[in-house]
Amino acid sequence: MAKLAYVLAALVVAGCSTVQVRSTPAPNANLAQLRTFAFMTPVQPASAAATLDQSPAGQQVRTELTNQLVDKGYTPAAPGQQPDFLVAYRTFLQQKTDVTSYGYPGPWGWGWGWGWGSWAWGGPDVVVRQYTEGTLVVDFVDPASHRVLWRGTATGVVDHPQNPNLKKVARAVDKLMDRYPTSALAATGRTRM
Repeated sequence: MAKLAYVLAALVVAGCSTVQVRSTPAPNANLAQLRTFAFMTPVQPASAAATLDQSPAGQQVRTELTNQLVDKGYTPAAPGQQPDFLVAYRTFLQQKTDVTSYGYPGPWGWGWGWGWGSWAWGGPDVVVRQYTEGTLVVDFVDPASHRVLWRGTATGVVDHPQNPNLKKVARAVDKLMDRYPTSALAATGRTRM
């Protein structure tokens, strides 16, 4: 189980250019009122969540989220203080198969056959690739109602899930947090960093 959690923690991708990010504020959520935050107790199964938080990738996600929030003008809630919102994050892995057909039945053209200038005949050129797709989900949650106020997701191909590149993890979190609505920051005089 610990190994699975570590693999889950390593979801963030091979390169940020391949990270797909999305964000959605909840209808009627007043993000401009938010000032203080705290991290929510993990929602994954206890042993997997604890391992996620203790893994280098999980620690990097948490550190980078904290840095991004502080840069945007939010303050960590003092111990014993009710925060304006809770930050929750979790990961998912899914095995995928990509089949690409270049669709060149028959002759492939000059220079591709058995010798320069000859024609090569055959079926379409097909490439099958299996890979792991990882998704990081970040929620900002109202501590009183437990409603999700904002959700951001980062999805991409996972390279080396056992030994992730922490700089790439940080860049993926940064790219995700760049999608946080600027209107929530502008209303309070904060700027987007």
